[in-house]
Amino acid sequence: MIRFISLDMDGTLVNSRFVEKVWMEGIPRLYAERTGMDFPSAKEYVVGEYMKIGSGRLEWYEMNYWLNRFQLKIEKEQLLESFEDEIETYPEVQEALEMLSESYELVVTSNAAREFIEIELDCLHDYFRETFSATSDFREVKKSPLLYGAVCAHLDARPFEVLHIGDHYSYDYESPLEAGLDALFLDRKGMRSGSEVVGDLREAVERIYGCA
Repeated sequence: MIRFISLDMDGTLVNSRFVEKVWMEGIPRLYAERTGMDFPSAKEYVVGEYMKIGSGRLEWYEMNYWLNRFQLKIEKEQLLESFEDEIETYPEVQEALEMLSESYELVVTSNAAREFIEIELDCLHDYFRETFSATSDFREVKKSPLLYGAVCAHLDARPFEVLHIGDHYSYDYESPLEAGLDALFLDRKGMRSGSEVVGDLREAVERIYGCA
């Protein structure tokens, strides 16, 4: 019996515009200003450095790592706040959270660093019992089933009592299944089909209550 619904954040609750602006515009522009490079060249260099690390390593998610690496004299909070107007939840999210919270305890389980979670979910915090940053809180990436085991332990829940929903097939579907959780893959682009696939959170709610 499911007691907890765990949700990913970027691409699931909020769109990726804010994150993309921070990483693909904010940092490259600051690097261009520091070095005197034109913006396209600075962006090409910065993105190349990102890719050398890759999303499977903790450094990928750590703002201070990149600010230090590129020798940028700005506080991470200042950089994030400069793009906070870009934060936008998907249109069905609030209604879906209202419905899910009537029967389940809700948590967020995201790879995003804690500072991203705090600013992106500011208007949604009341729906969630807890928010978990895989990288900040557990020093893990969601590709590891160990992360989901740690979340269950923190919630004092058995894995089969937790269902996770997210938009990365490996991190948000295969990995939680391997840890013994139930899972739904959120495919907003309609690229996959199957009993495990939902197109948005409204469809996820229908699937969950239809199977309850």
